[in-house]
Amino acid sequence: METSSTAVGYDSRAILIHGQRTLILSGAIHYPRSTPAMWPELMRQSKEAGLNTIETYVFWNLHERERGVFDFSERLDLFRFCALAEHYGLHVILRIGPYICAETNYGGLPAWLRDVPDMAIRTYNQPFMREKERWVRFLVDYIRPLLASNGGPIILAQLENEYENIASRYGTEGQHYLRWVSELGQALNLGIPLVMCVGAAAGAIETMNGFYAHPMLEQHTFQHPDQPAIWTEDWPGWYDTYGYPHHIRTPQDVAYGVARFIAAGGTGVNYYMWHGGTNFGREAMYLQTTSYDFNAPLDEFGQPTTKLRHLAQLHSILTDYADLLLSNERAQPQSLGELQTAYTYANNTYTLTFLCNDAPLPADCSWNEEQVSLPAHSVLLLVNGQLRFNTSDIATVHAARRDYQPQEQLIHERSWTTEPLPSHWPALLRSAVTEEKPREQLALTHDRTDYCWYSTTFSTAEEEEGTLSLIGFADVAHIFIDGKFYATSPTPLIENRGSFEGPAFSQSFRFSLPVGDHELMILSCAMGLIKGDWMIDANMVEERKGLWGHARWNSTVLEGPWSMQPGLVGEQTAFFAAGGTLVDWQLVGAEASQEPLRWWRLTFDRPEAAGPYVVDLAGMQKGIAWLNGRCIGRYWLARATGELDHWHTNIIFAQNTDEPTQRYYHLPNEWLQDKNTLVLFEELGGDPASIAICSVTETPLS
Repeated sequence: METSSTAVGYDSRAILIHGQRTLILSGAIHYPRSTPAMWPELMRQSKEAGLNTIETYVFWNLHERERGVFDFSERLDLFRFCALAEHYGLHVILRIGPYICAETNYGGLPAWLRDVPDMAIRTYNQPFMREKERWVRFLVDYIRPLLASNGGPIILAQLENEYENIASRYGTEGQHYLRWVSELGQALNLGIPLVMCVGAAAGAIETMNGFYAHPMLEQHTFQHPDQPAIWTEDWPGWYDTYGYPHHIRTPQDVAYGVARFIAAGGTGVNYYMWHGGTNFGREAMYLQTTSYDFNAPLDEFGQPTTKLRHLAQLHSILTDYADLLLSNERAQPQSLGELQTAYTYANNTYTLTFLCNDAPLPADCSWNEEQVSLPAHSVLLLVNGQLRFNTSDIATVHAARRDYQPQEQLIHERSWTTEPLPSHWPALLRSAVTEEKPREQLALTHDRTDYCWYSTTFSTAEEEEGTLSLIGFADVAHIFIDGKFYATSPTPLIENRGSFEGPAFSQSFRFSLPVGDHELMILSCAMGLIKGDWMIDANMVEERKGLWGHARWNSTVLEGPWSMQPGLVGEQTAFFAAGGTLVDWQLVGAEASQEPLRWWRLTFDRPEAAGPYVVDLAGMQKGIAWLNGRCIGRYWLARATGELDHWHTNIIFAQNTDEPTQRYYHLPNEWLQDKNTLVLFEELGGDPASIAICSVTETPLS
């Protein structure tokens, strides 16, 4: 690749690469959400489907889990990921952030920022800006050889992300911070343009996010007449949260959105996500499922879908006529009806016409003295008057469905051991803190574990049915009284919970207790940190887990003292890895199934069927899973009883309502061995006899 300080630029119509206007067809693939063995095939299929660019966020929260200790190994090998993209002829858009949102834990920020004195996140705050600048400069030194200005594949970079979502919260201090971000961006001397979506700092190309971007074009052109129209996040689906249905968006609607945007003058599209992948470990944000499939064109396991094949047809036409599109100014709309419009791009050889119907119903229009039927919410692409593509028409050969095929007789041993209650912990592992009032969980765990025990005693004067209330609590509570499991938090939980004083941070449990003294033990289970301020109506540094308020039995406040024990015995001694060899695992018996606080170990052979592979956990309830010592993520078989967001109406549709939000969990090929060990920490109790290893296929419907 030619080395030039002006390798990438832009004008009002397009991104310029080596002086040439370039139509950007990009897909988001997040390197930590897949494994390095998957990357080449993801790149190959992306290129084959007509993309010319890959976009990724940079995950500061994963690269620097402990301050000053950096990790760029295995699936965090960003340099290798970008170099592979270049090998497959793909540019890279690098969204540095370091705040990235992304449905990742703490929006991509390391949790240890909470422990920095006087910290306030994403506003004009010296401790935050000092840590951000330190990381960004370190990262830029790492990736500098990959910049297009140095002959590498990275053509655009982003600092910050969607600041407009919180700008009103921080007012002038927020704008002061944005100016500082702009100054930092210029000081980095990247030699490539900066972009920023939804609320850009000065000096950056402002880009768009949404299900559709064509309605934003007029305002964008008015506010930024010197900038091209770039759609950084075209959402081809939506993410899933536990307790809510799987979100899907039709291939036809995604293709309509892209074609409609290009017709009206857009010249850069990035699908967010193109391949969503998996939230391994504890890397998902609050309530986000371990699957980050996103109903994306390449599914969670990297397999092509109906959506990918349909979009590939569109990309082929757009690429064939990219020079025609970009050598012209934005086409002027020609009205064909109330919500029907034509856009035409022409030269001496070709005419490319987009016939657009924005209405939710079909429409008959006149075009070139002929009657044309436009399907609802569609775009027809005509070349020299001949129909080349209809966004609403999926070719039969492109339709496919996903199937899960259980692999029989792979699992040959199931065994278990108990996770003890805090009163039965080995003395050497106890690190309980005792105080008069309960202390917020993250102050104790620093987000190194999801779990923290809260224990106290109280008395009942008579046998009664009553209500245990936790006022000021997050996220999931399992209630034990006198060593016996009594209750767990009701679902679904709410993603955006509002004020800490509001009802979303209180939970109640009703049950009967005999007369006498009782020991209350609460296993608090964090479900990931928030991704943004709006989820708690406070600065992100205020994020809380566990019990920080008080507990009541009926109207009586439980005064304490409270004992707080972070973590689990099985975590501290690594039951899921080398520590498992020291455990007295017991073979499965009827007495073990459906009991809470169980560690399960299953051994199985490598499947012989073609991958990818998943584990079907339909018989279990809630916990964390490890494959050969690697954490594959949280699991929760919470039923999808929640409703879709109202602003998704007629765009996103619910699938698998009243079934578990996520039943199948990815077992990466790269992590499998000839003999495998799957370990589950089951919080509530399940039947491991129903667990199965499955292969996954995309089966053609034709």
